[in-house]
Amino acid sequence: MYWIYNLLSWPLALLLSPWLAYRAWRGRLPGLRQRLGLLPSFGSEYRPTVWLHAVSLGEVKAAGPLLHDLRDHSPEVRIVVTTSTLTGWQAARESLSSGDEVLFPPFDLAWICRRFIRRIRPQAILVMETELWPNLFRESKRSGVRLLLVNGRISDRVFPRYRASRFFWQRVLAQPDAILAQSQRDAKRFLALGAPPAKVRVAGNLKYAIRPSFSRIVPRLRALAEEAGAGPILVAGSTMPGEEKFLTAAFQELQREFPRLWMILAPRHPERFAAVAEELRTAGIPFERRSVLAAASSPAGPQPKLELPRVLLLDSIGELGAVYDMADVAFVGGTLVPTGGHNILEPACFGKAIVIGPSMTNFQDIADAFFRDAPDSNVEGARMGAAVQVPDPSLLSAVLRYLFRNPALCRSLGDAARNLVENELNPMDRIRQTLSRLGDPPDSPNASAAIFSEAATVDARPLRQARE
Repeated sequence: MYWIYNLLSWPLALLLSPWLAYRAWRGRLPGLRQRLGLLPSFGSEYRPTVWLHAVSLGEVKAAGPLLHDLRDHSPEVRIVVTTSTLTGWQAARESLSSGDEVLFPPFDLAWICRRFIRRIRPQAILVMETELWPNLFRESKRSGVRLLLVNGRISDRVFPRYRASRFFWQRVLAQPDAILAQSQRDAKRFLALGAPPAKVRVAGNLKYAIRPSFSRIVPRLRALAEEAGAGPILVAGSTMPGEEKFLTAAFQELQREFPRLWMILAPRHPERFAAVAEELRTAGIPFERRSVLAAASSPAGPQPKLELPRVLLLDSIGELGAVYDMADVAFVGGTLVPTGGHNILEPACFGKAIVIGPSMTNFQDIADAFFRDAPDSNVEGARMGAAVQVPDPSLLSAVLRYLFRNPALCRSLGDAARNLVENELNPMDRIRQTLSRLGDPPDSPNASAAIFSEAATVDARPLRQARE
């Protein structure tokens, strides 16, 4: 079936090439040369290499614990991360060490993937979550590279489409050496698509191992909040189009009862910062952009004074996780509109009361874990477990009001959320053990998985001839 895929891919690539060139020229398709396999020089010195592909910011953040674990156990290994989005690229650059590389991934054409692999010369390729690239998978195995699908999942939205073309995907899923699924449900879906049962394992969700990073803006914001007597503080993160109107309406209603209410609003995508600012301006809500505090984040900078009530628009990248620590209540976006939701584990790590909407299909297993112990409890008509889930945006104001009035309940919810994250079985041990078991015998010239071993043994011998 690969010949059908490639037969369709070539004409499509030629048809889209003017559009891709135009997007690259406008700056909307960064890294076009890298996507074509035209990579920079990695130097003449050979180093054992692991290539990890994480499609966007969410997957890059989920891969963080795995990358840190690999760095701790095998410091001599070079890590190459590819990501398709600019936000993911920036986050990966910040998290990797010197000597590692962050690139944009190749287009899934056989000759480009082959060139990419020959240039990087990886011993193992780790692909995060649901990135099923037929040509990349096949070319990696043709080159003798270990191929692992890590933190694998198949969402409710894409599963029917994959299942309808099972005859093709079962050949693609035969290529990885192991498929490490997030949950039993995901493992069953991979099996339903034809993945070999011997290769499918449940390793757990890497998102449970994520811990928010420190941001220098947090102490500055905390000092400003204390100076202004702000409280309660609502952090609304990863909001999607259509959600800001519900949040601004709730803010305007609640500030009459809570005159020092402060909302920190963080849209999911940077390209929406200006539009959300305009929406706040149109609603007549005084606001400030985080970007104007950039100079003030240093001791020598001016010290702006915030007057409440107002909204702080967090128009930055990579700071939201740390900013959740300021919240009395954290709202996680992508949940009031049908986009599938976003990760709620960052505010949970800080022990914050979390509010979400009904749409959590992208993180259904995490949502199920948060609500499994108290499925029948409710507050103001909303479902309550280790978080609060409003079934309809119209209940948002009432739920937030109830939580603001009951700080003890907020603390109880936050403790439940943090305990869930801390006590959930950390998947790192199972992932590392699985990777280690995939290694060849120690005297093999291709002991590629030795880089994952507890002993951190690094085999720096050249790769097999097929890779040259």
